[in-house]
Amino acid sequence: MEHDNAVSDREADYTYTVRKIDGELQPDCNCAKPEWQECEYLSIVQDNGWEMKFMPKTSVKLLYSDRLIYVLFHVDDRYVRCGTNRTNGEVWRDACVEMFFAPSEASPSNYFSLEINCAGAIRLGYHVPGENRNVLVDKDDIGTIKLCQSLSGIIETEIETPIAWIMEVAVPLRMLEKYSPVDMPRPGVTWRANFQKCAENNSHPHWLSWAPIDSPEPKFHLPEYFGTIEFT
Repeated sequence: MEHDNAVSDREADYTYTVRKIDGELQPDCNCAKPEWQECEYLSIVQDNGWEMKFMPKTSVKLLYSDRLIYVLFHVDDRYVRCGTNRTNGEVWRDACVEMFFAPSEASPSNYFSLEINCAGAIRLGYHVPGENRNVLVDKDDIGTIKLCQSLSGIIETEIETPIAWIMEVAVPLRMLEKYSPVDMPRPGVTWRANFQKCAENNSHPHWLSWAPIDSPEPKFHLPEYFGTIEFT
């Protein structure tokens, strides 16, 4: 997959435009579908001053329909390990892609943390406003999320050589409403969001984000640094 259409870092406010599609997509890891080909990428390139020896090249695209929001990650990775295939497990320790998003302009501190490792194991939490804590979404609700991953299974022995992998995800909007107010995507609606690529349990740990984060140590749960996704 080419990364040449990535959204430039020149946008100081880190805004990404999400286009609506007619009908629905079936996640199948086919990045050549016409709907994806017409999208720009955003790139996860911010190291935020956190020391790391390896920075994988990670790109993201988004689309939406009446019922779903779609996310496509493409990762040019290395030093890949994967230790869990358990829903709501410690997926961030593995080769992992993430989307944190606040789906209501009226409740910017109420955000979801969607984390998926390269084996397709999902951890989905939401932040409880005013209580400074995150709660995990019920596993049955997580089971309504459809995805396709190009890698699969536990990877105990680290893959040291370069490897590319894909994660294509479809998240039901109505499921999110069980846990948070949601401004349903339509032209003019905006959400706050950030996207991350991380891995901790390998020889070259890394923590990268799309929108820059001002923190002395790696920390993604900082919604004040989210960028904006704008639906058209």
